[in-house]
Amino acid sequence: MVGKIALGGAVALALTVGTAWAADIVVEQQNKAFTPTSAAAQVGDTLTFTNGDLYTHNMFSGTLGHEFNLGGQSPGEKKSITLTKAGTFEVECQIHPRMHLTVTVK
Repeated sequence: MVGKIALGGAVALALTVGTAWAADIVVEQQNKAFTPTSAAAQVGDTLTFTNGDLYTHNMFSGTLGHEFNLGGQSPGEKKSITLTKAGTFEVECQIHPRMHLTVTVK
């Protein structure tokens, strides 16, 4: 019985520790550009796009296995995605095609 309780506590501790280490990687959008232009992350991290621009943006990735489309993002708005898969993918703005971000997830 003691072994089961200890195991249960260890599992709960592992889940808590694993969740505590997830990072929020913030990508600013200003002057029709991403800052930074590349980001390194871990599976489980969050990628947050903050629109500090005067223009609406629309972040998306068409990279196979990492596809997403956040839709229109108004000035001052924040939108996030959780990174669920390892790999490298490109993020672009559908409205401003010169905006590029490379994300590497390990």
